[in-house]
Amino acid sequence: MPNFREYTAKIRQLQNMRRVTLAMKMLSTTKLARVQEAMARAQAFDREWSGLVRQVAGVGSGGRNPLMKPRERPESAFVLMVTSDMGLCGGFNNNLIRLVAAWLADNREKYRILRFAFCGRKGYQYGSDRVEVRSFYEDAVRRPNLRQAMRIGKEVFGTYAEGKYDEVFLARNRYFGPTWQEPVVERLLPVDLEAVPPPEKGAPAFVLMEPAPNRLLPELLARHVGHRLFAALLENAAGEHAARLAAMDNASKNIDALCDDYVLLRNRARQSAITTELIEVVSGAEALR
Repeated sequence: MPNFREYTAKIRQLQNMRRVTLAMKMLSTTKLARVQEAMARAQAFDREWSGLVRQVAGVGSGGRNPLMKPRERPESAFVLMVTSDMGLCGGFNNNLIRLVAAWLADNREKYRILRFAFCGRKGYQYGSDRVEVRSFYEDAVRRPNLRQAMRIGKEVFGTYAEGKYDEVFLARNRYFGPTWQEPVVERLLPVDLEAVPPPEKGAPAFVLMEPAPNRLLPELLARHVGHRLFAALLENAAGEHAARLAAMDNASKNIDALCDDYVLLRNRARQSAITTELIEVVSGAEALR
């Protein structure tokens, strides 16, 4: 059984760990508030942009455009997986990795060509030796940046427009709130017009466009992919900070419970040591009589 000093050392170690978890919790709280504000602005802009894409597609060839028409028998697919760079955020990354593993098991035989790209080190660590990796965008998730998201979106759309892939998927965590993140694998390309929200009420039925809609639509779709990716990066950051906040809060509570248990055990060890000393003193006194 540990003695009084050993229990004191353990309690001191737990208290130091408690300071670390509290600091990480406070940092995640601050970062989450910032990301939520950015995410709200990005979502508002994305709704307007999606409405513009739908309007231009409706004026032009719409679903008949090759870039928006689903392939009858898709043989090649590209998956962009968004995770975090760091751990200590509960099951945030593991839940998405399990979903992607299940998706792979169901669809690996369906596609002749299946390649991956990763935003986030945790996803790359999982897929580097399991799938064919085309790109790893390092530092894309640490500080979500619109310029970098647009660059990645243009690269992804360019490979699709060139016909290298029949379908493009986005694997990410959807953010519904601080306590709810849901992993999904959703189709990014070809764009599903039914999933794109219509323009706001009051929008003019006819708009003069220059250049022609058929020439304008590819550029809009490339930017649409970039905006979707930027929104996904922001949701990923918000979910990561929310999950880490919850994990650090649970860790702090567990440390407090352990400290209480060790304090009780330390008091018992101290009482046992005092009792032993008293018995030795009394025994020595009896022996001298």
